[in-house]
Amino acid sequence: MPKKAGNISKFGERSLIRWFQELITPFDGALLKGMEDAVAVSINETALVVNTDMLVASTDVLPEMTASEIAWKAGVMGLSDLAAKGVSPLGLVASLGFPKTTEANFAAAIVGGLNSVCREHDTYYLGGDTNQCVELVIDCTAFGTVPKSQLIRRRGATPGDLIAVTGEFGYTGTLLRAVYEDRQEPSQLLRQIRDKALRPLARLQEGQLLAQKKVVSAAIDSSDGLAWSLHEIATASEVGFQIEKLPIPLSCTKFANANGWDAIDLALYGGEEFELVVTIPSEKWKIALKTIEGIGGQLIPIGKVVEAPEKRLVVKGEERVIEPKGYEHFV
Repeated sequence: MPKKAGNISKFGERSLIRWFQELITPFDGALLKGMEDAVAVSINETALVVNTDMLVASTDVLPEMTASEIAWKAGVMGLSDLAAKGVSPLGLVASLGFPKTTEANFAAAIVGGLNSVCREHDTYYLGGDTNQCVELVIDCTAFGTVPKSQLIRRRGATPGDLIAVTGEFGYTGTLLRAVYEDRQEPSQLLRQIRDKALRPLARLQEGQLLAQKKVVSAAIDSSDGLAWSLHEIATASEVGFQIEKLPIPLSCTKFANANGWDAIDLALYGGEEFELVVTIPSEKWKIALKTIEGIGGQLIPIGKVVEAPEKRLVVKGEERVIEPKGYEHFV
Protein backbone atom coordinates (compact mmCIF):
# COMPACT_ATOMS: atom_id res chain seq x y z
CA MET A 1 0.00 0.00 0.00
CA PRO A 2 1.48 3.41 -0.96
CA LYS A 3 2.07 5.74 1.98
CA LYS A 4 2.06 9.52 2.25
CA ALA A 5 3.72 11.59 4.97
CA GLY A 6 1.86 14.15 7.04
CA ASN A 7 -1.67 14.47 8.40
CA ILE A 8 -4.68 14.70 6.13
CA SER A 9 -4.95 18.48 6.42
CA LYS A 10 -1.88 18.59 4.18
CA PHE A 11 -3.85 17.07 1.31
CA GLY A 12 -7.41 18.34 1.50
CA GLU A 13 -10.56 16.39 0.78
CA ARG A 14 -10.27 15.99 -2.99
CA SER A 15 -6.62 14.95 -3.03
CA LEU A 16 -7.40 12.50 -0.24
CA ILE A 17 -10.25 10.97 -2.23
CA ARG A 18 -8.04 10.54 -5.30
CA TRP A 19 -5.48 8.73 -3.16
CA PHE A 20 -8.17 6.54 -1.61
CA GLN A 21 -9.34 5.55 -5.09
CA GLU A 22 -5.87 4.13 -5.77
CA LEU A 23 -6.29 1.83 -2.77
CA ILE A 24 -9.60 0.33 -3.90
CA THR A 25 -9.92 -2.59 -6.29
CA PRO A 26 -11.80 -1.29 -9.37
CA PHE A 27 -15.23 -2.81 -9.98
CA ASP A 28 -15.75 -3.61 -13.64
CA GLY A 29 -19.51 -3.24 -13.27
CA ALA A 30 -19.38 0.37 -12.07
CA LEU A 31 -21.24 2.71 -14.43
CA LEU A 32 -19.76 5.93 -13.04
CA LYS A 33 -16.01 6.28 -13.36
CA GLY A 34 -13.65 8.78 -11.77
CA MET A 35 -14.60 11.58 -9.37
CA GLU A 36 -18.38 11.31 -9.05
CA ASP A 37 -20.62 11.98 -6.04
CA ALA A 38 -22.50 8.70 -6.39
CA VAL A 39 -21.92 5.11 -7.45
CA ALA A 40 -23.99 3.20 -9.98
CA VAL A 41 -24.23 -0.49 -10.82
CA SER A 42 -26.12 -2.25 -13.57
CA ILE A 43 -29.28 -4.27 -12.98
CA ASN A 44 -30.33 -5.38 -16.46
CA GLU A 45 -31.27 -2.13 -18.27
CA THR A 46 -31.49 -0.14 -15.03
CA ALA A 47 -28.81 1.66 -13.06
CA LEU A 48 -29.02 1.42 -9.27
CA VAL A 49 -27.48 4.67 -8.00
CA VAL A 50 -26.34 5.15 -4.39
CA ASN A 51 -24.98 8.22 -2.64
CA THR A 52 -23.84 8.68 0.93
CA ASP A 53 -23.27 12.00 2.69
CA MET A 54 -22.33 12.71 6.29
CA LEU A 55 -23.39 15.72 8.36
CA VAL A 56 -21.20 16.44 11.40
CA ALA A 57 -22.33 19.03 13.92
CA SER A 58 -18.99 20.80 14.37
CA THR A 59 -18.46 21.40 10.65
CA ASP A 60 -21.94 21.43 9.12
CA VAL A 61 -24.34 22.96 11.65
CA LEU A 62 -24.72 26.69 12.17
CA PRO A 63 -25.59 28.17 15.58
CA GLU A 64 -29.32 28.26 16.35
CA MET A 65 -30.25 25.70 13.68
CA THR A 66 -33.23 23.69 14.84
CA ALA A 67 -33.31 19.89 14.81
CA SER A 68 -35.73 20.06 11.89
CA GLU A 69 -33.38 22.31 9.90
CA ILE A 70 -30.41 20.07 10.65
CA ALA A 71 -32.27 16.97 9.51
CA TRP A 72 -33.56 18.76 6.43
CA LYS A 73 -30.03 19.67 5.39
CA ALA A 74 -28.77 16.13 5.98
CA GLY A 75 -31.54 14.68 3.84
CA VAL A 76 -31.05 17.13 0.98
CA MET A 77 -27.31 16.44 1.04
CA GLY A 78 -28.07 12.79 0.36
CA LEU A 79 -30.75 13.30 -2.26
CA SER A 80 -29.20 16.14 -4.26
CA ASP A 81 -26.45 14.02 -5.81
CA LEU A 82 -29.12 11.62 -7.09
CA ALA A 83 -30.84 14.56 -8.78
CA ALA A 84 -27.67 15.32 -10.75
CA LYS A 85 -27.75 11.77 -12.16
CA GLY A 86 -31.41 11.91 -13.23
CA VAL A 87 -32.39 9.34 -10.60
CA SER A 88 -35.81 8.56 -9.19
CA PRO A 89 -35.17 7.92 -5.47
CA LEU A 90 -36.40 4.75 -3.81
CA GLY A 91 -35.54 5.80 -0.28
CA LEU A 92 -33.03 7.02 2.26
CA VAL A 93 -31.45 5.32 5.27
CA ALA A 94 -29.42 7.09 7.95
CA SER A 95 -26.96 6.26 10.69
CA LEU A 96 -27.59 8.60 13.61
CA GLY A 97 -24.89 9.34 16.15
CA PHE A 98 -26.02 11.19 19.29
CA PRO A 99 -24.09 12.30 22.36
CA LYS A 100 -25.59 10.55 25.39
CA THR A 101 -26.60 13.95 26.80
CA THR A 102 -28.88 14.64 23.81
CA GLU A 103 -32.44 15.57 24.76
CA ALA A 104 -34.87 12.86 23.70
CA ASN A 105 -37.18 15.38 22.03
CA PHE A 106 -34.27 16.71 19.97
CA ALA A 107 -33.41 13.18 18.78
CA ALA A 108 -37.04 12.55 17.89
CA ALA A 109 -37.15 15.85 15.97
CA ILE A 110 -34.14 14.72 13.91
CA VAL A 111 -35.99 11.55 12.94
CA GLY A 112 -39.16 13.49 12.19
CA GLY A 113 -37.17 15.97 10.14
CA LEU A 114 -35.62 13.22 8.05
CA ASN A 115 -39.08 11.82 7.43
CA SER A 116 -40.35 15.28 6.42
CA VAL A 117 -37.56 15.99 3.94
CA CYS A 118 -38.05 12.58 2.34
CA ARG A 119 -41.80 13.04 1.99
CA GLU A 120 -41.28 16.53 0.53
CA HIS A 121 -39.16 14.87 -2.17
CA ASP A 122 -41.66 12.06 -2.78
CA THR A 123 -39.54 9.33 -1.25
CA TYR A 124 -39.27 7.55 2.12
CA TYR A 125 -37.05 7.53 5.17
CA LEU A 126 -36.50 3.82 5.75
CA GLY A 127 -34.68 3.87 9.08
CA GLY A 128 -31.05 2.88 9.68
CA ASP A 129 -28.75 2.71 12.71
CA THR A 130 -28.40 4.65 15.96
CA ASN A 131 -25.24 4.93 18.04
CA GLN A 132 -23.49 7.04 20.64
CA CYS A 133 -21.05 9.70 19.41
CA VAL A 134 -19.12 12.58 20.92
CA GLU A 135 -21.14 14.97 18.71
CA LEU A 136 -24.18 14.80 16.46
CA VAL A 137 -23.54 12.85 13.25
CA ILE A 138 -26.13 12.09 10.56
CA ASP A 139 -24.86 9.84 7.78
CA CYS A 140 -27.47 9.53 5.02
CA THR A 141 -27.45 7.01 2.20
CA ALA A 142 -29.91 7.74 -0.59
CA PHE A 143 -30.56 5.33 -3.43
CA GLY A 144 -32.70 5.09 -6.53
CA THR A 145 -32.87 4.00 -10.14
CA VAL A 146 -32.64 5.41 -13.63
CA PRO A 147 -32.57 3.67 -17.02
CA LYS A 148 -28.92 3.17 -17.93
CA SER A 149 -29.41 5.08 -21.17
CA GLN A 150 -30.53 8.14 -19.17
CA LEU A 151 -27.82 8.15 -16.47
CA ILE A 152 -26.18 11.59 -16.40
CA ARG A 153 -22.46 11.96 -15.75
CA ARG A 154 -20.07 14.79 -14.95
CA ARG A 155 -18.12 14.23 -18.10
CA GLY A 156 -19.56 14.84 -21.55
CA ALA A 157 -19.63 18.62 -21.90
CA THR A 158 -18.25 19.92 -25.21
CA PRO A 159 -17.34 23.42 -26.43
CA GLY A 160 -20.46 25.25 -27.56
CA ASP A 161 -22.75 23.70 -24.96
CA LEU A 162 -24.76 26.12 -22.85
CA ILE A 163 -24.29 26.14 -19.08
CA ALA A 164 -27.44 26.50 -16.97
CA VAL A 165 -28.53 26.25 -13.34
CA THR A 166 -31.84 25.46 -11.66
CA GLY A 167 -31.89 28.39 -9.24
CA GLU A 168 -30.16 31.35 -7.64
CA PHE A 169 -26.86 31.47 -5.79
CA GLY A 170 -25.74 33.45 -2.76
CA TYR A 171 -28.09 32.56 0.08
CA THR A 172 -25.78 30.17 1.88
CA GLY A 173 -22.59 32.11 1.27
CA THR A 174 -24.19 35.27 2.60
CA LEU A 175 -25.64 33.55 5.68
CA LEU A 176 -22.35 31.83 6.52
CA ARG A 177 -20.40 35.06 6.35
CA ALA A 178 -23.04 36.90 8.37
CA VAL A 179 -22.80 34.24 11.10
CA TYR A 180 -19.01 34.05 11.16
CA GLU A 181 -18.61 37.85 11.21
CA ASP A 182 -21.64 38.42 13.47
CA ARG A 183 -23.39 40.74 11.03
CA GLN A 184 -27.11 41.10 11.77
CA GLU A 185 -28.16 44.09 9.70
CA PRO A 186 -30.25 44.67 7.69
CA SER A 187 -32.10 42.15 9.89
CA GLN A 188 -35.15 41.78 7.64
CA LEU A 189 -32.94 40.80 4.70
CA LEU A 190 -30.99 38.38 6.87
CA ARG A 191 -34.21 36.63 7.94
CA GLN A 192 -35.18 36.18 4.29
CA ILE A 193 -31.73 34.84 3.45
CA ARG A 194 -31.73 32.46 6.41
CA ASP A 195 -35.12 30.99 5.48
CA LYS A 196 -33.93 30.29 1.94
CA ALA A 197 -30.51 28.98 2.92
CA LEU A 198 -31.75 26.49 5.52
CA ARG A 199 -34.62 25.00 3.49
CA PRO A 200 -33.01 24.08 0.15
CA LEU A 201 -34.56 21.56 -2.21
CA ALA A 202 -32.93 18.69 -4.06
CA ARG A 203 -33.84 19.22 -7.72
CA LEU A 204 -34.94 15.64 -8.26
CA GLN A 205 -37.83 16.32 -10.60
CA GLU A 206 -35.73 18.60 -12.77
CA GLY A 207 -32.97 16.01 -12.97
CA GLN A 208 -35.36 13.20 -13.85
CA LEU A 209 -37.07 15.16 -16.63
CA LEU A 210 -33.80 16.37 -18.15
CA ALA A 211 -32.54 12.80 -18.11
CA GLN A 212 -35.71 11.49 -19.74
CA LYS A 213 -35.43 14.06 -22.52
CA LYS A 214 -31.71 13.26 -22.95
CA VAL A 215 -30.84 16.93 -23.29
CA VAL A 216 -27.96 17.15 -20.78
CA SER A 217 -24.35 16.45 -21.72
CA ALA A 218 -22.99 16.77 -18.14
CA ALA A 219 -24.30 17.70 -14.71
CA ILE A 220 -23.38 18.09 -11.06
CA ASP A 221 -25.10 19.39 -7.96
CA SER A 222 -23.66 22.58 -6.48
CA SER A 223 -23.32 21.48 -2.87
CA ASP A 224 -19.61 22.40 -2.80
CA GLY A 225 -20.21 25.77 -4.46
CA LEU A 226 -20.88 26.99 -7.99
CA ALA A 227 -17.20 27.61 -8.74
CA TRP A 228 -16.15 24.10 -7.63
CA SER A 229 -19.01 22.57 -9.58
CA LEU A 230 -17.97 24.32 -12.79
CA HIS A 231 -14.38 23.21 -12.31
CA GLU A 232 -15.43 19.62 -11.62
CA ILE A 233 -17.36 19.44 -14.90
CA ALA A 234 -14.50 21.16 -16.74
CA THR A 235 -11.93 18.73 -15.34
CA ALA A 236 -14.03 15.64 -16.03
CA SER A 237 -14.89 16.80 -19.57
CA GLU A 238 -11.49 18.37 -20.38
CA VAL A 239 -13.06 21.70 -21.33
CA GLY A 240 -13.18 25.28 -20.09
CA PHE A 241 -16.05 27.65 -19.43
CA GLN A 242 -17.03 31.28 -19.71
CA ILE A 243 -19.69 32.60 -17.35
CA GLU A 244 -21.66 35.66 -18.43
CA LYS A 245 -24.42 35.85 -15.84
CA LEU A 246 -24.79 35.03 -12.16
CA PRO A 247 -28.34 34.69 -10.82
CA ILE A 248 -27.84 36.36 -7.43
CA PRO A 249 -30.95 37.09 -5.30
CA LEU A 250 -31.59 40.79 -4.72
CA SER A 251 -31.72 40.20 -0.96
CA CYS A 252 -28.17 38.81 -1.02
CA THR A 253 -26.88 41.65 -3.16
CA LYS A 254 -28.42 44.25 -0.86
CA PHE A 255 -27.11 42.55 2.29
CA ALA A 256 -23.64 42.19 0.79
CA ASN A 257 -23.56 45.83 -0.29
CA ALA A 258 -24.69 46.97 3.17
CA ASN A 259 -21.78 45.09 4.74
CA GLY A 260 -19.12 45.92 2.17
CA TRP A 261 -18.92 42.41 0.73
CA ASP A 262 -18.60 41.14 -2.84
CA ALA A 263 -21.90 39.46 -3.77
CA ILE A 264 -20.26 37.72 -6.73
CA ASP A 265 -17.75 35.98 -4.46
CA LEU A 266 -20.55 34.90 -2.13
CA ALA A 267 -22.47 33.40 -5.05
CA LEU A 268 -19.46 31.63 -6.56
CA TYR A 269 -17.78 30.22 -3.49
CA GLY A 270 -20.48 29.87 -0.81
CA GLY A 271 -21.54 26.28 -1.36
CA GLU A 272 -24.55 24.23 -0.23
CA GLU A 273 -27.04 25.76 -2.63
CA PHE A 274 -27.95 22.27 -3.96
CA GLU A 275 -28.94 23.56 -7.38
CA LEU A 276 -28.11 21.57 -10.50
CA VAL A 277 -25.38 22.83 -12.79
CA VAL A 278 -25.92 21.37 -16.27
CA THR A 279 -24.44 21.64 -19.73
CA ILE A 280 -26.81 21.43 -22.67
CA PRO A 281 -26.07 21.30 -26.41
CA SER A 282 -27.44 24.49 -27.99
CA GLU A 283 -29.78 22.60 -30.32
CA LYS A 284 -31.46 20.99 -27.29
CA TRP A 285 -31.83 24.16 -25.24
CA LYS A 286 -35.44 24.96 -26.19
CA ILE A 287 -36.56 21.44 -25.29
CA ALA A 288 -34.76 21.58 -21.95
CA LEU A 289 -36.14 25.02 -21.08
CA LYS A 290 -39.72 24.11 -22.03
CA THR A 291 -39.46 20.89 -20.00
CA ILE A 292 -38.38 22.61 -16.79
CA GLU A 293 -40.69 25.59 -17.16
CA GLY A 294 -43.51 23.09 -17.65
CA ILE A 295 -43.19 22.01 -14.00
CA GLY A 296 -42.82 25.56 -12.72
CA GLY A 297 -39.05 25.26 -12.35
CA GLN A 298 -36.19 27.43 -13.51
CA LEU A 299 -33.41 26.74 -15.98
CA ILE A 300 -31.23 29.83 -16.04
CA PRO A 301 -28.49 30.13 -18.70
CA ILE A 302 -25.28 31.47 -17.16
CA GLY A 303 -22.62 30.90 -19.81
CA LYS A 304 -21.11 28.46 -22.23
CA VAL A 305 -18.58 25.65 -22.48
CA VAL A 306 -15.37 26.65 -24.28
CA GLU A 307 -12.04 25.10 -25.10
CA ALA A 308 -9.79 24.33 -22.14
CA PRO A 309 -8.21 25.88 -20.13
CA GLU A 310 -10.34 29.07 -20.08
CA LYS A 311 -12.30 29.49 -16.85
CA ARG A 312 -13.55 33.02 -16.39
CA LEU A 313 -16.44 35.28 -15.56
CA VAL A 314 -17.35 38.33 -17.61
CA VAL A 315 -20.14 40.47 -16.16
CA LYS A 316 -20.85 44.01 -17.41
CA GLY A 317 -17.42 44.20 -18.95
CA GLU A 318 -15.65 43.11 -15.77
CA GLU A 319 -13.52 40.01 -16.19
CA ARG A 320 -12.20 37.77 -13.43
CA VAL A 321 -10.82 34.28 -13.16
CA ILE A 322 -13.09 31.78 -11.41
CA GLU A 323 -10.88 30.03 -8.90
CA PRO A 324 -11.22 26.29 -8.16
CA LYS A 325 -12.31 26.79 -4.59
CA GLY A 326 -15.37 26.20 -2.45
CA TYR A 327 -16.23 24.10 0.57
CA GLU A 328 -13.60 21.44 1.31
CA HIS A 329 -13.00 19.36 4.43
CA PHE A 330 -9.64 19.09 6.20
CA VAL A 331 -8.17 22.39 4.95
